[in-house]
Amino acid sequence: MRGNPVVGRGCRPTGLKTVGTPVCACETPGLIVLRIPAHRAFTLIELLVVIAIIAVLAGLLLPALAGAKGRARAVQCVSNLRQIGMGCALYAQDNNEALPMSAHQGASWIGRLATYGVTNTYRCPTDPNRLRFTSFAINDFLTPQPFGARDLDFSRLTSIASPSETLHLAEMTKKFEGSDHFHFADASGGGYATNVFDRQVAVERHIAAANYLFVDSHVEGVRWVRVRPRLGQPGSRFVRPDGHPQTQTQNP
Repeated sequence: MRGNPVVGRGCRPTGLKTVGTPVCACETPGLIVLRIPAHRAFTLIELLVVIAIIAVLAGLLLPALAGAKGRARAVQCVSNLRQIGMGCALYAQDNNEALPMSAHQGASWIGRLATYGVTNTYRCPTDPNRLRFTSFAINDFLTPQPFGARDLDFSRLTSIASPSETLHLAEMTKKFEGSDHFHFADASGGGYATNVFDRQVAVERHIAAANYLFVDSHVEGVRWVRVRPRLGQPGSRFVRPDGHPQTQTQNP
């Protein structure tokens, strides 16, 4: 007989809405009845706990994200220097092993390399100085008769004893501007002493390191703590290609 079913003793409806006859829990063996609690709002304490957890997670993640961003920019800087190095190598092949020069010799390396497709790689994305055209400068020891050392000429690949050891280009500091080359050869101005080198070169721009393009066209990120002792080490070709003669005075 249809209609409201008779619920037996000890029998209770499931509370489930069905089409037709309601189901009784005792008439359906094995049926698990789930009771859904009534919805309630979060308390103020629970909300504060959630906010605190989010703040802690953000504090942990933000430094990691910033570090990842910095590393990505350093990689882009390396890529730009590598392309400049390829342009320098092509220029040397076409010019009897001569390296591109500075503006003092009449034509800056920047303009010379444009012929080889090097046009949009002159800046490091981390360079804070947005007013200058390039973030990089060349080692003036690699130009003919540099100021302060007119008797020297390391402007050709054949005159450089160890191209893989001598830096060609590096990143300029924020305040070093108005020049396409460094002033390492002038000993009267401090040359490349440790307390002068870091005024010209951005030695810690990329997580306590800087990117350097060497004469053999390879690029290397080197930490300042590793570069510093090489500047005053006898026999070092890092800046001066002939091995840093003792006549070059280095300040402590």
